[in-house]
Amino acid sequence: MKTRILTLAAGVVLVACGEKSQEVKNAMNVAEQLAAASGKIGESQTEAEKFSKQRQEKGDTLAMPYAELQKFLPSAPSDYPAAEAASGSSQSMAGFSMSQTEQTFSKPAGADGNAPSIQVTLVDFGGTQTAYGMMALPMMMNMSQEDAHHRMQTLKMGTPYTWASEDYDKDSKDTKVTAITRYRYVITVEARHQTADQSATVKSLAEQIARKFEGK
Repeated sequence: MKTRILTLAAGVVLVACGEKSQEVKNAMNVAEQLAAASGKIGESQTEAEKFSKQRQEKGDTLAMPYAELQKFLPSAPSDYPAAEAASGSSQSMAGFSMSQTEQTFSKPAGADGNAPSIQVTLVDFGGTQTAYGMMALPMMMNMSQEDAHHRMQTLKMGTPYTWASEDYDKDSKDTKVTAITRYRYVITVEARHQTADQSATVKSLAEQIARKFEGK
């Protein structure tokens, strides 16, 4: 049913394009991506339910305390001393549970007065599958977009049950990689005030953190 709805939506896009060749091709690409995403959504939903059931059987139905989540923060990257102590918080109410922690690593300020930094944010959504699912959906689609100033793309990660996306500003050299893993955790690594493209470094750091959550 999802695939039929997505295909119908793509057909509407085709009509709106006036059937110009390039626009039709682009619309067909969108339709293919939507159809593929529909299949992945179904598979992921089944897998997510399996993960949730396993956690419930162990009594693991809430997000871990933020102090526990802080143990998954990485060591300071090379040449980046910790700028400040890690912060964190936990929230819980009926049907909702999450915790979050954040830490920033930085180098001395450059000639422009800005200090190059790498910020790491970890979120544990515990048993709150709805909130997690809203973030996960875009990353499960094979998407990319690039122009002279910006690059956005989904990424393949070498860690099981993990998907990611990258957002890179070519002008400022700011890079952000957001990864989701094990149908529970969200990892965000962001490099700011850089003088060169740090996308590879940021992705590698996000992947290292994702591996720490294996089995959790």
